[in-house]
Amino acid sequence: MRVRVGSIRFCVALCVLSLASGCALSPLAKRASAFSGAASAATIQVKNGYQVVEQSYYDVQVANLEKTFDTQGFEPANIQPFLPDNDMKVRTQLLDGLGQYATLLAAVTGNEAVAALDKQSESVGKNLQSLSKDSGVSTLAKNSTVAAGVAAAAIDALGRMLMERKTAKELPSILDSMKTPVDQICQLLEDDIGDPQTGGLRNQLKIDYDQLIKDQVAWIYANEKSMSPDEKEAAIARLPQLAATEKQGDEALAQTQDALKKLATTHDALVDTKKSKDAPAFQSLLSQLVAQGQQLGAVYSAVGKKEGDNQ
Repeated sequence: MRVRVGSIRFCVALCVLSLASGCALSPLAKRASAFSGAASAATIQVKNGYQVVEQSYYDVQVANLEKTFDTQGFEPANIQPFLPDNDMKVRTQLLDGLGQYATLLAAVTGNEAVAALDKQSESVGKNLQSLSKDSGVSTLAKNSTVAAGVAAAAIDALGRMLMERKTAKELPSILDSMKTPVDQICQLLEDDIGDPQTGGLRNQLKIDYDQLIKDQVAWIYANEKSMSPDEKEAAIARLPQLAATEKQGDEALAQTQDALKKLATTHDALVDTKKSKDAPAFQSLLSQLVAQGQQLGAVYSAVGKKEGDNQ
C-alpha cells in the first residue's frame, strides 16, 4: 500500500511540476499531464480487484480446512492462491506497464530528463518485452476477445516505447503509436475480470461465495441442536452478510471493468486532440475517469473492511 501511495504521489508531483513550469506547455501536453494522474490512479485500483477474489478464494480454503481438520489435519501446501504466481505476475506487469506509461506522459511534457523515471521506465519496459514472449499471455488471452498474438504484440510495443528516451516534441507520435496497444491491453484486462455466469474474476467470486453460503447453511443444520438461541441467531445472520459482501465485491469488479474501459476511451480521446486547442469531449471523459478512480478507492476500502468483519 505504501508503494502504491508513493507511486500516486510521484505521478501527481510530476503533473504539478509540469503544469507549474508553465505557460510554455502546449494544450496537448497539459492534457497528457492531466490524463497521467487519472490513469495512474485507475491502474492501481484495478489491482485491488484481484485481491478481492484472492481473499474469497482463501476464505473457501479455510472453510474447507475447518471441515477436514479432524480427519486430515493441516497441510500448508493445500492453501494456494487463486492465481498461481506466474499468472498473477502477468497481470501485475501489465498494470505496471500502463501505470508507467501514464507517468511517462507527464514526465515527457517537461524540458528536462528525469533520470530516475528513465531507469524505472526501462526496467518496466524490459519486463514487458519478456512478458510478451511468456506463455502466461496466451493463458490470459484464452477467454479474451483479444487474440494471444495480438496481445503479445501490444505488450511488446508498450515495452519498447517505455525503453526509449522521449522528449516533449515526440508526444504526438507517442500517443499515436500507443493508441491501439493501450486499447488492446485494457480490453485484455477487462475480459479477465469476466462475467458472474461465464468466467473470469467475477465468476470465481460467485463460485466462492456460493460455496461459503452453502457451507454456512450446512454448519448451522449440523450444529443447531448444540447452539444457544443467540448463537443460532448469529450464525443465521451471517448468511445475508455473506450475500451482501458478494454483491458488493461483484459491483466493485464491474466498476473496475468500467474504469478500464474509460481509461482506454479517455486515452483515445487524448490521441484525437493532438491538433486541438480546446478539447471538451476529452475533458468530460477525463472527469469521468477521475471520478471513477476515486469511487473505486472508496468501494475497495469498504469491501476490505467488510471482509475483515466477516472473518
